[in-house]
Amino acid sequence: MNNLKFGIYNKTFSINLLSTLFFFFLSVEIFSQVKSDFILTPCIGNTILNSKTTEADLIKMVGKKNAERVERWYAEGTEKVIGTAFFKDTPQYFFIKWRDTVNFKNPEWIEISGDKSLWEIDNGIKVGTELKELVKLNGKHFKFSGFDWDYGGYAIFDKGNLESDCYSIRLFYDYENLFENEWNQIVGDKMVSTKNPVLNKIKIYIDVITFYFK
Repeated sequence: MNNLKFGIYNKTFSINLLSTLFFFFLSVEIFSQVKSDFILTPCIGNTILNSKTTEADLIKMVGKKNAERVERWYAEGTEKVIGTAFFKDTPQYFFIKWRDTVNFKNPEWIEISGDKSLWEIDNGIKVGTELKELVKLNGKHFKFSGFDWDYGGYAIFDKGNLESDCYSIRLFYDYENLFENEWNQIVGDKMVSTKNPVLNKIKIYIDVITFYFK
């Protein structure tokens, strides 16, 4: 009987210990990923990501498994960029283009994209922000380049609250509910006003943020 009680006690103690350890390590993980780590001040960044950051410093923080050097093409396939992608396929994902591509240090810009991204700019801009909210944040209507080409969806905030040369945003859209004549109004090499009533029929949201360091 005493052995049975001891066994039950020992099992209960082990479960409680494991639960305590689980919540301890969980709290450590949460503490190490505080929200301020993912908030960027235009042109400056934050204490982790700024113009002085190096690839080596970041790898020390996040581990080699979460960093990968990659080659990308921009400007309609005319500009090759070799940079570093961090936390691929996670909400923490970002890509860095380095000013110094010999020593991989001093970011020129970072690109933020992906579903449920944790990154945001301190004025409220983040991946997934919808068009109506952007108009509200900007304090006025603005224009963007028509969708469905290499330079499509880029916003021009027309001297509104969000205007800055420290970042650019690319919009994307869900076009399932549009007729062809409506679709033609918002695609191609043209400027589209956010006042266009066609835009009220579809979901438009930030797909990519490019953040520039000064």
